[in-house]
Amino acid sequence: MVNNNQRRVMKSKITVFAVLFLSVFVLASCLKNESDEVVYYDDTAITSFYVGTLNRYVHTTSSTGEDSVYKTTLDCSKYKFYIDQYKREIYNTDSLPLGVDVSKVLVTATSKNAGLIAVNLMTQDRSGDSLVYVSSTDSLDFTNPMEFRVYNTSGTAYRSYTVHVNVHQEVADSFHWSRFATNDAVVASMVGMRILSTEGKLWLMGNDGSGSKVYVGNISHDITWKELSSSLFPADAYKSFTLVHGIPTFVSEGNLYQCFDDGRGCMPMAMVDLTLLYGAGDGSMYGLTGEKTMCQASSVYADWQSSLLDDDTNLLPTQDVNFITISSKVNLHTNTLLLIGNRDGAFVTDTAAVIWGKVEELNDNSQDQPWFYYTPSAENEYLLPRLYNLQVVKYDLALLAMGGRSFDGKLSAFSHFYRSEDEGITWHTDAIYNLPSDFSSSETSFAMTCDANNYLWLFCGRTGQVWRGRTNRLGWNQEKVRYEE
Repeated sequence: MVNNNQRRVMKSKITVFAVLFLSVFVLASCLKNESDEVVYYDDTAITSFYVGTLNRYVHTTSSTGEDSVYKTTLDCSKYKFYIDQYKREIYNTDSLPLGVDVSKVLVTATSKNAGLIAVNLMTQDRSGDSLVYVSSTDSLDFTNPMEFRVYNTSGTAYRSYTVHVNVHQEVADSFHWSRFATNDAVVASMVGMRILSTEGKLWLMGNDGSGSKVYVGNISHDITWKELSSSLFPADAYKSFTLVHGIPTFVSEGNLYQCFDDGRGCMPMAMVDLTLLYGAGDGSMYGLTGEKTMCQASSVYADWQSSLLDDDTNLLPTQDVNFITISSKVNLHTNTLLLIGNRDGAFVTDTAAVIWGKVEELNDNSQDQPWFYYTPSAENEYLLPRLYNLQVVKYDLALLAMGGRSFDGKLSAFSHFYRSEDEGITWHTDAIYNLPSDFSSSETSFAMTCDANNYLWLFCGRTGQVWRGRTNRLGWNQEKVRYEE
């Protein structure tokens, strides 16, 4: 950091800086011979900028709960700084970690055509221009933005930049809940429900004791639910509530319905021989018939055909069903489809959820691949437990699951979040995700969803609590543009 004594020295340096700057041209003129030619350029710009190793102060909590702060260092040279030549700004979009001290920063910068780079200390004391040549051995205070100037070698002009060194103000992998509603009457009235999220909207379908109803609400500072169902649907109709190509869809009494927030409400679109609608990938949608046969169709109006399975249909889930689509990281127009849920109570020996997978290929001439069963293995100690009202969502490049108590009674309701990073093969408890201390819900009437802004939502039957939370870094700006020359 530049102190007062250093500032006086630096202000005197500007005279030396100017003299040396002009001397370059005088000496070059006197010393050149017939074989040497000195070229002066009118244009210049800062072309690269990075910082060095910085101090970092880290907060920690001991096993006894005692808080402390310790000092360490962090090599920050790998953090990219972007140079916007149009706006004349230099900044790092990937902010430095929480606790990094930017009051003493060593900077290395280069320029086009060997332009001379200076920093204007006016941004610190507001007393007028005070230019100091930028040196990689003198630290600068970036607590506030600073002005950098690069002078052309002709000595006729300069270009100025505002430089920001951004530091995160929160821990990257910390997860925080906030209460969105204390006692939502619609949510509290449900004895069973499912929640879907589309752009800016939440869709709720649930059984309030008299039958299933459908509601839609805008995501704002509060949720005001609007009822969409023009008639009361059977009590278990909500169990099929899922998104089909972005549209809330369910089956009821031999009809497939879709829901619209434009005055049409819930409309019957086609007759289907399904008792349960599983969900849809980017291609087909899938469901279960009364004969426990899995079927698929390419659209709501297409004929339903039997799906290819590599194992017994008795292993298909019939309750607490979750349908997940995961885009391939290596192949275009290819997804992994996951079907995760439970078999009914007749299968008393089940201790783990049943999981099926399918590779969905949508390229020309691709073949329809069969669904494959995730056979539980004795070597796999990390199966997803069979939980009442199992809820699974895609969150932070992984799968996140939770639910009520386990069917075997060994796990209490809402005791853990389970996370899978290998598309449902193994599931591990994760300490990052913990329920709020005053969380309260019926374990049979509970719903979880994730929205486009990476918020995780919890809807609690009986109490009407609505919670919303997000891992900090998922709310950070992920801008990837680069403006360097």
